[in-house]
Amino acid sequence: MKKILTNEALLAAYNILNGASYKQMDDADKIKLWRIARAMKPSATQFEADSKDAAEKLKPEGVEAMLEKAREYEMKKKSGETDKLPLSDEEYQNWMQTVWVPYSNLVNKAVADIAKKEVEIEFEPLSEDAFTKLMASNDWQIGQVTTIGELIVE
Repeated sequence: MKKILTNEALLAAYNILNGASYKQMDDADKIKLWRIARAMKPSATQFEADSKDAAEKLKPEGVEAMLEKAREYEMKKKSGETDKLPLSDEEYQNWMQTVWVPYSNLVNKAVADIAKKEVEIEFEPLSEDAFTKLMASNDWQIGQVTTIGELIVE
């Protein structure tokens, strides 16, 4: 079976399959699934490397230290430890709006053409039965099931 996917979709599918458990599948289907992931790997890992490179090269000065504070702020807000916040609500919101969101948008813009580039992969698809066993082997969200199912099931 041949499929044409964008790099973005391929990376999402590859990451799901790469973390999948095959424990309830038959040996022949485990091999098929491994081969599917192997067919995706070169394009997926190249797109991921390009995205990381863009994120690193376009990173604003001082973003790492502030990002650490923002993560700590989010964790403490979530846990209710609001008396020990590293940033005020105003500082956090200001940083998100003036630094983080523009930076994220810049990175997305930089890799947009690569993300939308179509890639053809060829593999032997899984049967419905094998896919059912794959789902039973994993604790996936419905979005993950849909992403993979539409791609690898015949």
